[in-house]
Amino acid sequence: MRAMNGDPAAARRETSPKIAEVASLVIGAQADHAQPAKPPRWIQLIPAGEFRGRDGRGPFRLADPARVIANTLALRMEAGIPVDFDHATEFSTVQGRPAPAAGWIDALAVRDGAVWGRVEWTPRGIAALSERQYRYLSPVFQFAPDGEVIRLLRAGLTNNPNLYLTAVCAARNPDEEKQMETLLDELRAILGMDEEADAGALLARVRQLVEAASAGERDGRNGAAATASNQAFDPANYVAMADFQRTLSELNALRAARAREQAENAVDEAIRSGRLIPAQREWAIAYCQADLNGFTEFMARQPALVARTGESGFGRAGRVREGAATLSPTELAVCSRLGIAAEDFMRRKSAKTDFLGLNRSAE
Repeated sequence: MRAMNGDPAAARRETSPKIAEVASLVIGAQADHAQPAKPPRWIQLIPAGEFRGRDGRGPFRLADPARVIANTLALRMEAGIPVDFDHATEFSTVQGRPAPAAGWIDALAVRDGAVWGRVEWTPRGIAALSERQYRYLSPVFQFAPDGEVIRLLRAGLTNNPNLYLTAVCAARNPDEEKQMETLLDELRAILGMDEEADAGALLARVRQLVEAASAGERDGRNGAAATASNQAFDPANYVAMADFQRTLSELNALRAARAREQAENAVDEAIRSGRLIPAQREWAIAYCQADLNGFTEFMARQPALVARTGESGFGRAGRVREGAATLSPTELAVCSRLGIAAEDFMRRKSAKTDFLGLNRSAE
């Protein structure tokens, strides 16, 4: 409310939600107070399980509601199952009197073991239920000698039901009228209207306030749009798409070069530590660039294949030297795959050479 002495548009924006809230309350109050309740589309027709009538008839039993629905549909009452008034179909038609329908059941369903029906109410049925002339329903069904329900035939609106079914028109809460009057009194006080003002007068006043607030909001939006359209275009806030694409390409190239450099450093260190051989360098670099974490985990599990550089060392030809014995890159790769230490392989290779030499000297 402090904006009332400042910006009028801000004041309108602050009060608009309150006006809308009051409008919804008034509309709801007037609708509840003046409009008759609409009849429900779905009604309970046959209760679940075993049941008796208020007059003591029974027990009846709804053992298989799905089968009851199937048997009912087998009657092929394609226009719908009738809902009449006070079972006029049973009593009035016998005496030649009409039996008008209050509605037609056009669908059946099972809910919590009970049979429910969807009703297309006639104007006469809507009026009877909306004005609360009728509030209950009484079904007519066939049953076997043991009381098991076989099929539904029809139903009737009544004020003297025999079965304990959900009421078609529930009664009002005993305190509903008092709550309604309290609500209207509060609305009169909020709107500053006379105590005799009815719901219609309250609603008219709220509509005036809503229309005034909406007009103010439209004016505010139009002014803001005009201000925005008058602002000059500033090229400094934008960049050409070609320049953006070129910069992005250069950035990606730098990132790729950086990744290659990091991979080469990691692989060269693995070679120096004896965990890789030079013949594996390009493969290892590609692997490291594609999956740095995977390469790191692989190297953490990889045993040293050869001695570190400076102990045995790699020559320029990529061979491990130990005295006169050497291993080619192919031999080093075989050692790596078979899990044989390079030093052991060299010793065995040297021993074999000496043995052959001894044989030749003996000849």
